[in-house]
Amino acid sequence: MASLAKVVLTFASCVATVALLGAANAVSAAETAAIPTFSAQQAGAVIKGWTYQPIRSVKLHSSYALVRDEQTNAVVIEGAADSSAGALLYRFDADAHATPMLHFKWKVGNLLAHSDPKTKSGDDYAARIYVTFAHDPARETLKERAENTVAKLLYNETPPHAALTYVFTHKASLNDVITSPFTQRVKMLVVDADPTSVGQWKSFTRDVYEDYKRVFGEEPTRISGIAIMVDADNTHDKASARFGDISLSAKP
Repeated sequence: MASLAKVVLTFASCVATVALLGAANAVSAAETAAIPTFSAQQAGAVIKGWTYQPIRSVKLHSSYALVRDEQTNAVVIEGAADSSAGALLYRFDADAHATPMLHFKWKVGNLLAHSDPKTKSGDDYAARIYVTFAHDPARETLKERAENTVAKLLYNETPPHAALTYVFTHKASLNDVITSPFTQRVKMLVVDADPTSVGQWKSFTRDVYEDYKRVFGEEPTRISGIAIMVDADNTHDKASARFGDISLSAKP
């Protein structure tokens, strides 16, 4: 899949997704409030608060729609991909230390037979949630500085410092950490690896602060956005998933 990982020119075809990893430079006061919920919206209506972000190098776009789930009787987001990619993005600003607890739930629609998390050709997921972390010039390596300069020239945005991604895949083990095959700046954390969970709602609570420190080995910068993605452009499979409300909170 053409993931948020594909940031700059040195990643060849991956550059198209720089906007997905774009820094939240112009975050308004309203956007620092609660993440917009899906359950408060109407099935079939235009999705409010979230922005669809196409992958510029991918011709076919994944789709996202508000639907009423028959199991929960709640309005949720349904994502679908058919040899396609694209994300639903919400940009905001938050302190990963003050509000580290990420709450989300999803219902995976199917398994991707040809996925392979460790290869570019297999980098597709039926369900994933990205948490991006703001760009910090003080942490740039020389290589990242060059990449960020190119990205800024091409897209008028500087990519974030890093992205932590929670994923479903039956091609890895629970709690595995997978480095993106496109860049060291994106790490996938497998939170669901059970193929029998397909078709069932699963809820998750993750400590983003601790997860970030575990997978990157450093203190996180500020959270700059969240994205959900269903994609199958590299495997040329079909994928679907439903997502419930997403929220961040302080530790109990």
